[in-house]
Amino acid sequence: RAPVCVESARVGMPLWSAPLAVKATLRAADGEKAVETRRVVLPSASAKFAEALALMGSRFGRTLAREVRYVDEDGETITVSTDEEWKEALAMGVQAVVVDEAGASTRAPSDGDGWELVGPPAAASASKAAPGGGTWSRQVQFWVNGEEVTVTNPSPNVRLLDWLRDVKGLHGTHVGCGEGGCGICTVALSKMDAETKQVELVAINSCLRRLCAVDGCHIITTQGLGCKDKGFHPIQSAIAAGNGSQCGFCTPGWVMNMYALLEKGKTPSAEEIEKHFDGNLCRCTGYRPILSSFGTFAKGGSRCGQHQSIRHPAGMLSHVSQPLHFVDEATGEEWYRPLTLQQYMSVASQTGGKTLRPMCASTADGVAKYVSKPGDTTNGTVYVDISALPELYGMKMDSDGAFFGAAVPMEKVIDFLQRNSAQVPAYKVLASHIKYIACTQIRSVASWAGNVMFTRLNPQFQSDMVTILAAAGATFDVLSQDSKVQSMNITDLLAAKGDLLLMSMVIPKIPLGTVFQTFKTAQRHVFAHAFVNFGASIALDSKTGAVKSARLMIAGATQTLLEASGTASALLGRPLDDATFKLAAAALKKDIATNPSQSLLYTPEYRNQLALSFLYKTFLSARPNLPPQLKSAIVPFITAEARPISQGSEDYGTDASTSPVGQYVTKLSAFIQASGEAVYPSDVSRPGALFGQLVLSSAANAKLVALDPSEALKMPGVFDFVVASAIPGLNCVNGPAGGDNLKEKLFFEVNDVIPTDGMPLGLIVAETWRQARDAALKVVQRYAAVGPVISSLEEAIQVRSTMSGVSADDHPHRRRGANPRHAAGVEFAATDGDGGAPKKGTTMALKGSFKLGGQCHFYMETQSVCASQYDGDCWEVVVGDQDSNFTQGCLALILGIPQHKINVKVPRVGGAFGGKLSRHMFGAGAAVVAAKALGRPVRIQNERSDDMRLVGGREPLQFDYSVSFEPSGKLDSNELTMTMDPGWFYGDAAGDMAMAVGWSDNCYSFNKFKVNSQAALTNTLHRTSMRAPGCMQSILAAEVIMEHIAKTVGRPLDEVQEMNFYQVGEQPTTPFGDHIGQDNYNWTIPTLWSQIQKSARYSERKKVVEAYNAANRWTKKGIAISPVKYPMGIDFYSSGALVCIYGDGTVMVSTGGCELGQGLDTKVALCVASALNVPLARVVIGARETQKIPDNTGTGGSGTSECSCEAAILACQKLVPLLQPYLDQQKDWDKAVAAALVDKVGLVATGWYNYKKSSNTSAYATYGTAVAEATIDVLTGEVQVDRLDVLMDLGNQLDAAVDIGQLQGGFVIALGYLLTEEQKHDKKGIQLNLGTWDYKIPTAYDIPLEFNVSLLKDSPNPNGIKGSKASAEPAMCLLPSVYLAIKNAIYAARSEKKGNEGWFMLNVPLTPEVIRSAVGVTEDQLTVPT
Repeated sequence: RAPVCVESARVGMPLWSAPLAVKATLRAADGEKAVETRRVVLPSASAKFAEALALMGSRFGRTLAREVRYVDEDGETITVSTDEEWKEALAMGVQAVVVDEAGASTRAPSDGDGWELVGPPAAASASKAAPGGGTWSRQVQFWVNGEEVTVTNPSPNVRLLDWLRDVKGLHGTHVGCGEGGCGICTVALSKMDAETKQVELVAINSCLRRLCAVDGCHIITTQGLGCKDKGFHPIQSAIAAGNGSQCGFCTPGWVMNMYALLEKGKTPSAEEIEKHFDGNLCRCTGYRPILSSFGTFAKGGSRCGQHQSIRHPAGMLSHVSQPLHFVDEATGEEWYRPLTLQQYMSVASQTGGKTLRPMCASTADGVAKYVSKPGDTTNGTVYVDISALPELYGMKMDSDGAFFGAAVPMEKVIDFLQRNSAQVPAYKVLASHIKYIACTQIRSVASWAGNVMFTRLNPQFQSDMVTILAAAGATFDVLSQDSKVQSMNITDLLAAKGDLLLMSMVIPKIPLGTVFQTFKTAQRHVFAHAFVNFGASIALDSKTGAVKSARLMIAGATQTLLEASGTASALLGRPLDDATFKLAAAALKKDIATNPSQSLLYTPEYRNQLALSFLYKTFLSARPNLPPQLKSAIVPFITAEARPISQGSEDYGTDASTSPVGQYVTKLSAFIQASGEAVYPSDVSRPGALFGQLVLSSAANAKLVALDPSEALKMPGVFDFVVASAIPGLNCVNGPAGGDNLKEKLFFEVNDVIPTDGMPLGLIVAETWRQARDAALKVVQRYAAVGPVISSLEEAIQVRSTMSGVSADDHPHRRRGANPRHAAGVEFAATDGDGGAPKKGTTMALKGSFKLGGQCHFYMETQSVCASQYDGDCWEVVVGDQDSNFTQGCLALILGIPQHKINVKVPRVGGAFGGKLSRHMFGAGAAVVAAKALGRPVRIQNERSDDMRLVGGREPLQFDYSVSFEPSGKLDSNELTMTMDPGWFYGDAAGDMAMAVGWSDNCYSFNKFKVNSQAALTNTLHRTSMRAPGCMQSILAAEVIMEHIAKTVGRPLDEVQEMNFYQVGEQPTTPFGDHIGQDNYNWTIPTLWSQIQKSARYSERKKVVEAYNAANRWTKKGIAISPVKYPMGIDFYSSGALVCIYGDGTVMVSTGGCELGQGLDTKVALCVASALNVPLARVVIGARETQKIPDNTGTGGSGTSECSCEAAILACQKLVPLLQPYLDQQKDWDKAVAAALVDKVGLVATGWYNYKKSSNTSAYATYGTAVAEATIDVLTGEVQVDRLDVLMDLGNQLDAAVDIGQLQGGFVIALGYLLTEEQKHDKKGIQLNLGTWDYKIPTAYDIPLEFNVSLLKDSPNPNGIKGSKASAEPAMCLLPSVYLAIKNAIYAARSEKKGNEGWFMLNVPLTPEVIRSAVGVTEDQLTVPT
């Protein structure tokens, strides 16, 4: 019998033969109270009772009574005092015991050997006296959601996030990136301010906060604000009711950041709310509904004043701080928190040779892994928390300038500088730039000094703070090891040797008349490190205007911070005129050349262009009477501070007669997602579960000659390194697919040729996530090169022969809605069979080559799984996937067991976008193999950068086209060759190629149309489907071709587009077998095209844009329109549903679709409520389980929701006739159900979706149009999308809220692909853009300033389920509207130079570098007016 108190259990081996985790509670000798509780891992093969008791006694530092007690499953207390009884207890899986104190303490409790205090502690014992009196306390005391917590000797490397989740069980605070780059783990932290003695509450990233550093703090998580049982907090209700939560994984972080804002003031302005969320990412919603939801709390908003504060614990208010000292014996790490400078100096002078690391908030941990040297370790580090030293605080203005203590957070520096900017205008420039550093959660706690000292330790780190403080001439007081305080400038500080403590700085009063400017350009608008930082302070003679002194600082264009002394010398004694600029520009290039950056992410040419542009902007800012046309160069519009409040509208129609279907119903789980009660795969554990981390290959196209885990296995908490030899069955993650897919191994092995970086070699298994992650990095890999590494599509095309599109027989298209025949291409002729040859008499033809890059999925929840064995050889695998039956089939082959032994369960998924169709199998396969080998459940959640190394993302594509057309722009023929980079083998890319081919005509009719497809293999990760796979790029390529034609014939693009639309009755057949207007295949593009131009005032705004461009030299606008035809092949789907009606009248529905955030469950619930005519609240949707619905197709392609709805409706249609006689009698649902059950009527039914084939290849098409307007900075290449109007034909939508949300979110993913997201590899095949540091998905400040969405009304889909159409992916294919708007802005900029007005190719992504290069501004165009 398993005891009630079991916390973990193992299957597959006798418990006494393996290490055993036991939670032991010590009671005082009088038996009245618990003294403390500790957790220990007992040694292997320890079945001797005396040994176990002695070990526990030594750890508690007590002599124990010779008995142990535990509670069995019947609630009985069992006493153990012999070896046999102890052995029996271990065999039963007992994990929680009580021991009694027998006598006085014999020594201080031991915290080594894996013991961790987990309950009420014994009285604190001092490790040693603290200088200045008192002792170093070994306890950290804090509060979580009002509850007091005391932890003794926490390890310095334990993060608050991990403790909240793994110890406290507060899973509502999720793991997103572990580096402070996404905001998912945001919590509120309150404490008494050391200076004001007032409670201060801020939002922090719990992944960056160490548990040691929360002494005296109150931590509030979303689960402390409200819940379903006790009522939701107004913030939780607002974001849920406002359609601001889709997958919901990021929602708690948004909630807590908003809570922190409202704690500062319950009635913030709309502007304050809008600009507070630079540190929170979302991949699903497109941000618009989140901003609108939170905007209701602003002054005048519907929720203004409704905020509810959580009371601060009385203990926190009266908490008295003590000096702290903690030690992790296993790693040698130590943590001190001194309260006096004397205590700090004592610690600093007695580190015993260990590395000393002073810190305030440890926010640098997030970036340290990107700038530290390979092999660097924190083991043996002495961390000193200096945040409690009163000498490091204070802010004041005096005759010298602005004084700041070293521990003052950046947010307070910003506020102080702004308050004093009337006196010193340059301070406003500094404050604005500091707002551009990091994000709200980091700036609230991170000290300015931490940024400076991190740069001192890591000179290659490109610091905004250091650059602008250096430009301002700040001076710093530094305490050296000999207790002397020295004053230094930034250059001397960065070069100084030894352990130093930065005490304070003074930013001098920069005199009026001094030209002071700072600049930065980055990959996205906020929370991104700069390509180039620039700061200039130039003092002018008030009489002559000549330069008296100059200081110019540059970072990014150079390897380390550079003072451009040559440039400064070129300025001295000269006026800031055009001649001086030419001299300074030449000198600046020479200065940069002395220490050029070695970064591979951006070209030297672009970095130099930015530096020159910033110098030019500085010169223009000095001109007192700058001509109006040039002022746009110095008016910021990109930063969050300069950005106006965004807005948007939603317009749709509803039909009350179909309610609740078609109404505006937000996700049914949105409220529990906001409160943190929703369960995700990464939250799921099982008793005794261990943590696994994959070891990934570090070379490409190389032979693995050795794999040495010996150092990793010595690390604390590590159980094993599981490799291919442990796999019982097939070593493959794609087994059911067969063919070439069989070479994709679960674990690659020694002597294998490793095709690419990021392939799994094995799994480290340990007690904690952190232990497993640290150990995985210690596994040594050795390689021998076998050939050249091909790292890009361009290289592959040049040096390798391409592979033609393969047939469907070789590559099953189990997850795609495309016709598999199209993977190899298509040839179509409307009249004769000449293929793609131009029609005789056609006078115009052109060719081009259009290239598009890849894209990372960047779902919010990284790949996660928990695998556990039960009932002998049965398995439960809780995983985040999109294709549970594929998962089941793969695992059965890996384990060598039948599929019915495996239940794959998907509660909900924190985003997927195609990345969990097959790529999750690395984690799922590794988890079951490790669980099988160790006899313990195993959990895996990928670290963010590892996840990006493991999952390839969207495929890069190249489109080579040859088109013929009439002088009017009327199309004739198109011969198109698509070349795709699928990574190191074709595999998953087959379906994506089929979609790229099948969508390539978009809305346009050709006489002849020929498409060839081919693959060019590279030594990069195997690519897989990503939202709108293949077709988003293909439709963009179609519009690129149309734009090329329009420019060639000299006609407006919108005219050429419209004249070539398919026309019902003229040329209604597409090259892919769809007959426009036949078999109910409706065609609404002409209607949408006309309506969007009117509602968006397209013609009027084109004139406004032209006028703007004529009036502004250095910013330009563009506006454009584009359509989309998105064929939906729903005959591909095989979807099932199970509907159960219970005795109380409630309804449980299970479907074969996975809830990924797309609202599938909500749509199904609406349809079931409608079909059964019951209130929506009576319907609940269960988790996806293969035990309930087998053989379902994967969830993807935007069609699973509607097909699952139809399956559920078919099941309901079986139940309604069974209940109808009772409903006729009872007139009440509950009574009718009860009466039916009395008569033993079985109220359970299944439904299976089965599409009836028509004459068309596709069932229908979703249509849409969009008008976009954008502004570019001509000098930097930065872009802002000013406005986007979208009009979609979704038929009769199933749910207006869900469909509009999907449309908004999908489009912003597409916007990221176009503008901010870039994948690059070095020559060794190593991906350069990893994690949140270098890979930038859009933020709330990258979306359109105005985002208007409308759904076409009164347009039911004749072939759709309840008249509906698919939503998210079709809207993504309206991306060409933004692309073309930006290109039009570039045309306007290029036209400033004569002879530069012609057509040019513009490849994707449109990063600032690409845009700046396309504009082609030359140095001679940078002229300073007189």
